[in-house]
Amino acid sequence: MTIDVTEVKRRLQVFLNDQNLVNEYIRQYGPSIDPKNIKAIKESKNGALQTGDAASVGNDPIYEIFVKCPVCNKDKIPRFELRAKSQQITQNKFLVPLYEGAPPYRTVDYTLFAVTVCPRCLFASPDKKDFIHSGIAGQGENKSQIIGNILMTLQEKIGERKSVLKAQCDCETYFNRERTREAAIDSYRLAMSRGKVEAWYEQPYSLYKLGAYALRIAKITHDARLDNREHLNEALCYFEEAFKSSNCPAEDIEMQVIYTIVALNLKLQDQKKANSYIGVFSNLQATRKNEMRDNPRLTTTVIDRWNDKAKTLWEDRDRDDLFVNE
Repeated sequence: MTIDVTEVKRRLQVFLNDQNLVNEYIRQYGPSIDPKNIKAIKESKNGALQTGDAASVGNDPIYEIFVKCPVCNKDKIPRFELRAKSQQITQNKFLVPLYEGAPPYRTVDYTLFAVTVCPRCLFASPDKKDFIHSGIAGQGENKSQIIGNILMTLQEKIGERKSVLKAQCDCETYFNRERTREAAIDSYRLAMSRGKVEAWYEQPYSLYKLGAYALRIAKITHDARLDNREHLNEALCYFEEAFKSSNCPAEDIEMQVIYTIVALNLKLQDQKKANSYIGVFSNLQATRKNEMRDNPRLTTTVIDRWNDKAKTLWEDRDRDDLFVNE
């Protein structure tokens, strides 16, 4: 059987997003696709780039700002921001961002630093708008977007959040820039603690956020070569509940939720359930077309786009490399 080297290179470019890495892969392993080899090539490049200890490779894409906690009012909490256009950002099949440095910047896995944690009360979020932060050009303060009754409940649950961490943990340094994978996972667990309070108050997108946080824990766990099925199952539960409870008012986000449920079920080897959620897209398309008879300004564009992505996953479900970047 003749090997189509051009096709192999095209597929490697999708996974590695770097022509130099593609060439290095072909040199080391030849023109064949192997998820383990793909992982090895990526890790050989990124192993020293997680915390900025390889400054010679490129400029640091992370900069620091300071925010104030809306729960306990502690100020000067460091938050790590990603410089605009410093990374080429793609997504894995679960829509978790993947980062590749754009010259002159080096590659940094921003997922590890995205969550800002108050070291006093352990309020945590990857969204700057959840904190009190400076306005444009440093003029004035922007209030937290979190509503008052949720903030009051979060004040009552400080002890619950502290139970997430080990007793001997020094919170002032644990969530510094030199963040370990364990600290990164704990930061998302603390963000989930906040998210669960929001879900209790039935805040829009709260369940979607919880699912997204669980997926980031799954990605960090996978990168550490550990079993992440527990976290994938946790994410699936949140996304299914988000769909069933109509927790996402924006149509695009709701369609993302359905697509992600399909992807997770395929990864967890429940093809019957994955196929049933692909059927949800068909039902939504039919409903929308009926609605368009009375309102011609409506379209099926968003539904069609995510349906196509889900169907592509379904068609590729037997590929060994389908979830190589999970």
